[in-house]
Amino acid sequence: MMVSDASLHPVQVCFVVDDVSRAAKDCAKRFGWGPFQGFTADVDARYRDWRGRKLTDVALGMAGRVQVELIHVREGNDAVATYQSRYGRGFQHLGISCRSREAAIARLEELGASVDDVNEFDGVKIAFVDVPTGPAMFELLEPTRADAAGGATRQHENAPSPAQGVFAIDRATLVTADMERALSFYAKAFGWPAAEPARETLRHPGGEQVCLRYLGKAGSLRLELVSPIAAGDDPYSRHLERGEHGLVHAGGRWIGETPGGALADHEWLEQAERFSLLDWEGGSRGLQVRE
Repeated sequence: MMVSDASLHPVQVCFVVDDVSRAAKDCAKRFGWGPFQGFTADVDARYRDWRGRKLTDVALGMAGRVQVELIHVREGNDAVATYQSRYGRGFQHLGISCRSREAAIARLEELGASVDDVNEFDGVKIAFVDVPTGPAMFELLEPTRADAAGGATRQHENAPSPAQGVFAIDRATLVTADMERALSFYAKAFGWPAAEPARETLRHPGGEQVCLRYLGKAGSLRLELVSPIAAGDDPYSRHLERGEHGLVHAGGRWIGETPGGALADHEWLEQAERFSLLDWEGGSRGLQVRE
């Protein structure tokens, strides 16, 4: 089967951190991720009406079959800096591999997305795209060289088996106040046929919350869309209260003893799926560990 130039393959989860070097060391020790490739991008940049020097610390490493990007903008403006100034640490975007950045942009714009920024850095054509679940939440990545900076393609191809790691990421969770609109967009973007959300109950430390929920496969990840039926004290309702950026946490299964004796204190009751939420360098409750 011929792969369309507009095909989208999520391969990366990106977290804004306070200190990239410290976070990379913590990830390697605590989660078994890596090895990390770190670098500092020092470039003359343009973003909207701003021009100037942009200084960004980056580290990239594998967590199973998914690449983790740790990032902190020390100086300058871009989509990441905008998120960083508003929220601090957290899950900022999905890195999405594509054969043609321009074809992928055209396809996403047909579905109602809009371009936030277009750039190119050391062998990679990049575009940040605003989508219905939040601003600049997709970063399109079109490598123009096999040895492109950060090695997103190379690291992914050479990644170890998830069984060789401690915590292999395989899921990204998004929250939305408008499930119909969000699911329509994601289903068309990633080819999910007849996508319909289920009505499910989340048990959490503060009680129970009824949500609309859908899981769909996209590249190296399953994307979990969640929409609380009403306001509550659950993590998804609280995330919605902070703003329009819908990425909540990345998730996977822990191989071995759960870190720090964390309890699986959340459960999707209909599916008997239990999980805990971890605070880490990438944000409060930024990781979901499933049983």
